[in-house]
Amino acid sequence: MIKIKQTRDGSPLITASVSDFCASMGYCEVSITHFLKGIKPPETQIIIDGTKSHEKEEVLEKEHFTFKPVTIEELEDFTRDIEFAREGLYTRFQRELSFGNEKLSLLLLGRADKVLRSKGTLIVEDSKYPANKEKYQDTFEPYDTQKLQTLLYLNSRFSESFPFSPKVCFDIPCEKKAWIINIKDKATMESLRVFQGVQTEEAENFLKEKINRFALLALGKFAPFHHCNIKKCKSCRFEECENKIS
Repeated sequence: MIKIKQTRDGSPLITASVSDFCASMGYCEVSITHFLKGIKPPETQIIIDGTKSHEKEEVLEKEHFTFKPVTIEELEDFTRDIEFAREGLYTRFQRELSFGNEKLSLLLLGRADKVLRSKGTLIVEDSKYPANKEKYQDTFEPYDTQKLQTLLYLNSRFSESFPFSPKVCFDIPCEKKAWIINIKDKATMESLRVFQGVQTEEAENFLKEKINRFALLALGKFAPFHHCNIKKCKSCRFEECENKIS
C-alpha cells in the first residue's frame, strides 16, 4: 500500500513498499490511485508460484551453504568480500525531496533477494520466475520494474530484522554498485537469462526521475499516465480499474 501522513514539521511523508512503487512506476501509474485507496490486488497464481520458488531457493541455499555473521570490521572495510544469506536483508530507501517551497519525505521498504560485496563492488541480485519463460528468448534488457527494484536496493540502507528503525540500519561501503537480474525456470531453478550492469549516472538519473514523479503523483499534483496497452490491462491484477481497456 501507499500511505501519506504529516510529519512533526507539517511536511508529508509518503511510505510504500518497493514492490508497489515498482508496479506503479514500471508498469502502470494508475496503480498509485488504487494503492492510496487501500485497495490490495488479489494474488495470482503467478505470484503464488513466484513466492514458492523464492522459498525453495532459500531452502536450497541453507542446505548447501553456511553464512557466518558479518562483523562491523568486515562491513566497514570495503576491500573485504562479504555475502549475506538469501532473503537475509531488509531494505530502507529514504529520500528528502523538495519541489519549490514544498518539502516531503519518501520512504520505501523492501527485502532483497541476494546482497554481497565482491572486490569492492556492492552487488544486488534479484531472481524472477516467469510463467511465460519464452518471452525472454528475444528480450535483451530487463523491464523497468525489474531495474527499478535493484536500483532501489542498491541505494538503500539495510537491516537483518524487521520491523526496524533507522538506528539499527547499516550501510555497506563500496567503490561501485552493480545489479544482477536472474531470470530462472521455476521448475528446474536454472537460469534462463541473466541481465547485469553497473550503476551509472544514467541509471541514477532514471531512478531520480521515477522517484520525483512518484512523489508528485501520490500527492495528486497531476494525473497518472495510462499506458493504453491492452496486453498490460489484461494481465493487470486490479480487475475493477475504471481505466481498464479490452
